Amino acid sequence: MASAVISSPSPSPSTAANADLRLIGLRWWEHLIRVMVFSVPFLAFALVTQQLGFVTNAHAHVTAKALLAFDRLRLEVIGFLYPPLPFLLVLPWPRLVTPALLGSVAAGATTWLLWYDLERTGLPRLWRALVLAAVVAVPSTLYLATQAFPEMLTLHLLVVAWHYYWNFVRYRHTFSGFVAGLVLGLTFYANFYSLLFALALAALVPLFRRIENEEAEPREGWAAASQILVTAFPALWAVASWSYVNWVFTGSPFMYLAEPVAAVVDPVRWSMPWSERWSMLPEFGRELLSQPLLLAAFVLNARYYPRRVIPLSVLTVLPAVARFLGLAFSLPLVVGSFTVLAILALPERIPRWLGPALVFLALVQGIAGTSLVQRAGESREWLQVVTTGQARSIDQREAELGKLLREAPARSILADDRSAYRIIARTGTARPFVLPADQIFYAALDEPGRFVRYILVTATPSDRDLVSERFASGPPVGFVVDGRIGDWTLYRQEVAPSLFARS
Repeated sequence: MASAVISSPSPSPSTAANADLRLIGLRWWEHLIRVMVFSVPFLAFALVTQQLGFVTNAHAHVTAKALLAFDRLRLEVIGFLYPPLPFLLVLPWPRLVTPALLGSVAAGATTWLLWYDLERTGLPRLWRALVLAAVVAVPSTLYLATQAFPEMLTLHLLVVAWHYYWNFVRYRHTFSGFVAGLVLGLTFYANFYSLLFALALAALVPLFRRIENEEAEPREGWAAASQILVTAFPALWAVASWSYVNWVFTGSPFMYLAEPVAAVVDPVRWSMPWSERWSMLPEFGRELLSQPLLLAAFVLNARYYPRRVIPLSVLTVLPAVARFLGLAFSLPLVVGSFTVLAILALPERIPRWLGPALVFLALVQGIAGTSLVQRAGESREWLQVVTTGQARSIDQREAELGKLLREAPARSILADDRSAYRIIARTGTARPFVLPADQIFYAALDEPGRFVRYILVTATPSDRDLVSERFASGPPVGFVVDGRIGDWTLYRQEVAPSLFARS
């Protein structure tokens, strides 16, 4: 995704003040060129990883839903997929590689903005380049860029919003305030965590105003209140509107919170009693202590801009707050959030002799981030695949099954995409499948012999997989086992041709 950065004339009367505004110094096409240049390494890595066949659940889920909408030519068949923004961006070209490519562009755009922001520090170009490379060219960031498009998109939009927000609270740049609020509202459709970020930035408005403006002005309270409203309202409106739509069509305003595949909440932490959640705090503390560049930003701000330490502290604890509340917040996203915050928090015009020390701290943080992501399941498996160059057996089996199912006639395979979304994504089309979004699904579930020729079930179904729950123990009357690959079994009508025999 191209960066949301735009160029706009500033209404500020002072030319010098305009020169300090972030994201105003270049025209939109100049930003775009730099985004594409910074995206090239991520795009190349995404294509290499794609050749190894590794696919995350998030990318498979988004791709399967996009394939369904693309084939049926009906956007409503996706139901209430959350987050919807990544799905809409994948929809024009629904392929498994598309989320990886879009995530790579979002990573390139974010890297460009961080490089753009590092110019404030006044460090020599060499030290700035080494600091940025040490925290970007590491497995944690590469994973986000190529395997976690929704989360990488979230980070990019939050970085854009931060720059405009800073213009708003520091320079009273009204246009930037509206852009910051709108971007925060848009970010809700990429990740629920952005709501906490929007509320935190809104709550910090009065503090930032006092930090950056020494002299009190008339009606200062009303000015702060208006800035709070401009910052928080779009995100709150996005939550209210999405919840209202869920309520109208499903009867539950928070249906999207319980989606089993793309859950907003972490099932383990969400069900944990509040008294037991305090035991997670030492773990959060250890994660923070493993981010030395971020801790250095705290020290430098305490030395040169001590009143910035409080807002920096608030933004730093947001990942811990999100997970304490039971929200889904992956370790790669935690590491990515700390990395972005560490760069953005470095103060202006720091001593040049600190450059080598910051490079060293950035290297340590990159190594620590790598050790953290190895604790998460999918990112650990991804790292093993890219370091060994050997595809997982599950990926090979899914690809083989998808190739077989691609040859089936249209609407001939009964399946439930709550379990089969990875297989649908591997198939590359939703055309052969009858899924819960189709009108004949429940009729086919009751009388499969009348509506479909094949049934796809798994021995490890997800929650609410109606097809596997009913038929996993054996085929219905008139059907026989056509073949098995891994945990998946395909039944066929006795008179239907075998898909496995074609392989």
